[in-house]
Parts: sequence; C-alpha cells; structure tokens
Amino acid sequence: MIFYSIVEETDTAYLTLVEDKVIVPAALMKPEQLKFIRNTFLDIIDEFNINLACVRVTESSSQSANEFRIGVEAVIQELYASSSIKKYYAGQISSISAKLGIKRDQFKPLVAGTETYNDYEGWGKMKPEARESLLSAFSALNLL
Repeated sequence: MIFYSIVEETDTAYLTLVEDKVIVPAALMKPEQLKFIRNTFLDIIDEFNINLACVRVTESSSQSANEFRIGVEAVIQELYASSSIKKYYAGQISSISAKLGIKRDQFKPLVAGTETYNDYEGWGKMKPEARESLLSAFSALNLL
C-alpha cells in the first residue's frame, strides 16, 4: 500500500485535494508491481497536473531496510524526473521538517497524531501513514 496526498495552497489555507492510497496487486510479480506503481502515479500526475512533489524516502540510518520499498522509492523518483513535474525532492524526516519550518523532533509526534499540524481538521483521526503523506505533500509546496 502506498499512501499519497495532493494539496494546494491558497492565499489563506492549505487545501487537500486528495488523500488516498494505491493498493498494489499482490498477484503481480515484483517487476510488474513496480510497473503498476509507475503507471498509476503517472496517471495521477497527469490527472491533477502536479507541479511539485516529495517522495518520502527511507532514513539512511534505518536498521530494517525494506528492499521493495527502496525499489518503489526509486521508481517514483525516476517517474518524477521524467514527468511534467517541475520540482521535486526525495525527503527524509530532516529535509521534510526543514521545508515545513518545524524542528526535526516535532515530525514524529505529528505523524503519531499527538500533535496537530497547523490546526488541520481531523488530523488525529487519520492513519499515521496518511499524516506523513500530507506532511510530505505540504513540504513540497515550499519548493518554489
């Protein structure tokens, strides 16, 4: 399952256009799963005319690296590089936090839901993965 969010910034607020997930068919072999992910996200980029993006990547100090996740991250980065997206970055906690203007140690409580990001309505009711996806999307707005 891959969580993603599409947000827009207005003069007065952040608007969440989409907060969803892609379920990768388990019946496909790994290469076909990666192709499915790439094609699905290409359709999303085209449908919503995405200009800025962040892909949340595994921390370099992670003790339990998931090979499939790393492959997914690589496929999405390649897609961003070859798509209509104008600016993107691969974000770890420190870079996402910096772009959000928060301290690094605030990130995990925001993802856990023990703190709320910018009084976002319903923040505590979301899954942690959805909150992390939104934080990544909000951080991409600061690439301009």
